[in-house]
Amino acid sequence: MTPFRIATLASAALALSACTLPNPYSSQPAPVTPVTPEPQPPMLPAPAPQPPVIELPEAPPAPLPEANNASMERLADSLAARLAASAVINEVSGPVLLDDIRNQAGSPVDTRGLTERLQARLSGSLNFVSGPEVNSLRQQLAFQSGRADMASLVRLGKQSGADYLLSGSLHRAGGGFSLRAQLMELASGEVLWSDSVSGR
Repeated sequence: MTPFRIATLASAALALSACTLPNPYSSQPAPVTPVTPEPQPPMLPAPAPQPPVIELPEAPPAPLPEANNASMERLADSLAARLAASAVINEVSGPVLLDDIRNQAGSPVDTRGLTERLQARLSGSLNFVSGPEVNSLRQQLAFQSGRADMASLVRLGKQSGADYLLSGSLHRAGGGFSLRAQLMELASGEVLWSDSVSGR
């Protein structure tokens, strides 16, 4: 053997002897690090099954009470009496345009009949403009924009030669109705009088 081979074998033997591998056939167990188990949350009882939810249909809305003609006439008479008794009635010197009472009550009501009754009760105190020209202007406004708004009514009042506009509306009030009205001066747009009456 050459000295080089001897030196190589010697260094290999020295390297192998330095390795301290555990003997797989040794009777000693390999060192094991004990693992501490994580604490488990306590077991909760399963929730009791909920009864099924049964959705009941909504109750139908209560029908709106029908308007009684006698009650509606009393409302119109009462509102006319309040306007006739007010101090404003003495300041009205020119012609008045009476707009049809607007039905905002949700029930069929003859508001045209109420308007005529209101006019009849106030005809001794106020001078109402009427006639075919006014009716024609009303029909034109109704055709152009459906139900005339306040600006259209003011224009109608001025075209018809009226100085004042008396307008009203019928509303629901609890189990009954409310009739509201206002008197406006067309030149200034000032509301001179407004009031409401309620009844069943």
